[in-house]
Amino acid sequence: MNAAFVVVFSAGQQALAAARQARQDAGTETSRARQGETDARAETERARADACRERDALREYHKAQLTAARELTAAERARAERAETQLEAERTDRRTLTSHLTSTGSDNSHPGQIPDETGTRTGRKD
Repeated sequence: MNAAFVVVFSAGQQALAAARQARQDAGTETSRARQGETDARAETERARADACRERDALREYHKAQLTAARELTAAERARAERAETQLEAERTDRRTLTSHLTSTGSDNSHPGQIPDETGTRTGRKD
């Protein structure tokens, strides 16, 4: 009976040792899984931070582009307004000259005289 008891006792010890090993292996796997989860969370946070920085950089870039476009538009508008003002001044000068030439051409009583701003004829200004 002693031999049977030793075999049963030995099998029990082996089962107990196997159970302890399985528990240790499970603990190790649990630790690895927790570490993997922690690493994944850290990587997710890094990715979010990178995405946030990229988004902020793009936002600033687009703001700068919009500001530049507004400034260019304002500069072009101002240039166009100056050109229109200059053109209107030149048109006014031409109308004045044309009216003087037209009135001189219809009044041949005083050839050689050019009307001044008041319309009075004066000697030729050469």
